[in-house]
Amino acid sequence: MKVRVVLVGIEGSMNLGFIARTCMNFNVDELYLVNPKADLQEALIYAAKARDYLRNAVIVDSLDDAVRGVDLVVATTAKGYSVGDVLRQSISLRDFIEEIKGRVDSLAVLFGRESTGLTREELEKADLLVTIPANPEYPVLNVSQAVAVVLWELWNIRGFKPVNVPMRASRGDIEEIIGFIRGITEKLFTDPNKVSRLVEAWRKIIWRSMMSSYEARLLKYWFRRLINRFIQG
Repeated sequence: MKVRVVLVGIEGSMNLGFIARTCMNFNVDELYLVNPKADLQEALIYAAKARDYLRNAVIVDSLDDAVRGVDLVVATTAKGYSVGDVLRQSISLRDFIEEIKGRVDSLAVLFGRESTGLTREELEKADLLVTIPANPEYPVLNVSQAVAVVLWELWNIRGFKPVNVPMRASRGDIEEIIGFIRGITEKLFTDPNKVSRLVEAWRKIIWRSMMSSYEARLLKYWFRRLINRFIQG
């Protein structure tokens, strides 16, 4: 899925810099700025390693230009519901993510001004209105925070593999570890029911641990040494 972030009338240079960083964090394909009010040079200070990304942002004069060529246009808002207002009938971010999973090839997500959000005319240009459920007493997020939440949810359905999360142990690795545990338990207890209960308890504990492949490799090494020294030896 190709993702385009569209910032309409962004006012804060700090927010703009942080948003550029967030776009780069979550592999956003395009950043469009519609009539930005923020100082772009100042925003570069806050963009850190996303400075080149921000320099390549597309600046346009109209929202029509910013949403041209995508399959779906989504507007974001904190005011997601108002009785009798057809423009304020939003869906939650989580429901939106579930709806588009595997069904949309390109997407533009609109974020409004820090001070006033998106105008009604701008909302009318969107196919969907999405909101982030939050504290009813204060549901308005800073725009850079809202961008981060939305992009993280989109990241999770786009198939990217992060490098800062270790590879999980495979079922084969876990079954091998459980096999070691079963073998040791059968040496310690003669009652098959007790063996079955203990092994099952270990199975549940191991699966809940969500161990990495590296951790599984260490455990298998430890079990082999244990068995060779104290059981077979």
